[in-house]
Amino acid sequence: MGNWQLTGVIVAVGVLVIVAIAGWLVMRHVQRRRRLNQERVLAVRRVAADHRLAAEQSLVKSAASERRAELASRRAGLEQAAQERAVQEKAAIEQAIAEWAAAEQAEAERAQLRKTVAERRQTEEGESRLRAVEEAIAEWVDAEQEGRRLAAVATPDQMPPKVYTRTDAIHQQVRLNVEAVAKEVEELEYIKNRIEAGVDFLPIEFKQTVDHWKEGRVLRRSSFEDLKLKFRYKAYSIEDGYELLYMYNNWLAQQRRKLRVFVRLLGTKVESSESIQAALERAERNEREKYLEMDVDVIFTLRDIRNIVDKLISMETLLKELEVVCRKRSEQIIAPAWEAKGSL
Repeated sequence: MGNWQLTGVIVAVGVLVIVAIAGWLVMRHVQRRRRLNQERVLAVRRVAADHRLAAEQSLVKSAASERRAELASRRAGLEQAAQERAVQEKAAIEQAIAEWAAAEQAEAERAQLRKTVAERRQTEEGESRLRAVEEAIAEWVDAEQEGRRLAAVATPDQMPPKVYTRTDAIHQQVRLNVEAVAKEVEELEYIKNRIEAGVDFLPIEFKQTVDHWKEGRVLRRSSFEDLKLKFRYKAYSIEDGYELLYMYNNWLAQQRRKLRVFVRLLGTKVESSESIQAALERAERNEREKYLEMDVDVIFTLRDIRNIVDKLISMETLLKELEVVCRKRSEQIIAPAWEAKGSL
């Protein structure tokens, strides 16, 4: 009886121990499951937070990209509008210049037509004036000779005054013409040099201004297009020498006709197809062939006429140089070097 009780106690104790162990194991398993569940929940929350943060960052990046794209689009629109405005302004300037060039060409043609008519009229008037000069010289010589003769008869005791011959009168007119031609040559050279200086200095001034503009020393609020337009307008202000060119060509023709009249008055017939130089050589040769009867005053007069011819040849050279200068001035207005080759 006592053994059964002891066995029952032992069994009961064993059952209690087993139950306690089982309870502890169950509690530990429950705690582990709870901890795992908590870790899983924390992991899920962490992942969710990461996803939310990534989504927010993605939204921020997307918004920033859209902002940048919007700014780039706006900047591109502004640049395109500025380029279109610049193209329109350039087209307007080019159209204005083209219209100006066409108007200038039309005016030049009209002026050339007027000059042709005027030259024809001036040629006729010049020939009539030269004939009048020839007749006046002849009358003056005859009057001088008659006056000297009458004075010699009225006062026989006095020394006879110097008698001015026809050659003296012609020589006096030639000397006056030498002075007039020399003065015209000087004036033409001065005007040509003045226009040439303006034409040649303008590109140098443009380059210097652009260099100072790049350094921010001058015209800070102006663009490169403004500078080009400024100097294109400045090219307009340079004096135009085309009218002077036409005028002096006509004047040269008149001087050559006048020299032919002088040679003819000195006794040498000048053919229309013969150059004035050939006529002068023939006149000098004819006069020297007279030997003892040669008139030295005629030789001196012919030399002065040759001096005028040399000055007229110099003037022809100046007129060619003036034509080149006028063409350069027109090119600077229509298509200047800095418009085609200039760059920032």
